[in-house]
Amino acid sequence: MAAATGLNRPSLYSAFGSKKAMYLKVIERFADQMHIHLREAGLSQTGANARMKEILSAAIDLYTGKSFHTDAAYGCFAITTLPAEIMDDTDFQSALSQVLTRTDRGFASLIRYEANGAMAEQDIQEVAQQLALVLHGLSIRARAGDSPDLLKRLAASAVDRLLPETSKSVVER
Repeated sequence: MAAATGLNRPSLYSAFGSKKAMYLKVIERFADQMHIHLREAGLSQTGANARMKEILSAAIDLYTGKSFHTDAAYGCFAITTLPAEIMDDTDFQSALSQVLTRTDRGFASLIRYEANGAMAEQDIQEVAQQLALVLHGLSIRARAGDSPDLLKRLAASAVDRLLPETSKSVVER
């Protein structure tokens, strides 16, 4: 960041108040951008299964450096960096919790909408959390160097198991 902004590190940290505050702001910004990116990807399809596959595919492209956002294959910034920091810091614990909760809620909202009353709320919540686990696992595997093709096959298989396709689509309602 120092090179990108032209500021030296102490000046950069003081602009945010501290190195920690800067890191937390970067996590927040990443989460916001990721949310927008994945939400837009999901809008291109209909049905929970197809929408979730598109969302995971867009995440994989981002995680593996195959998107217009980045060419770096680092996985999810929050998921690959925050867990190492949370043991002794409640601010980092809170930041990770917010990322996880936001993902769970977003996925639950999509499933609830597409299920249109056909799924119990507890099932919606559990499937959303399981899909979030898939998303976070994909991030780690991307960072470890797994190919986008493998990750997309794994993601599609998980979605098919957790959200079987239905004949009803948004357009038909």
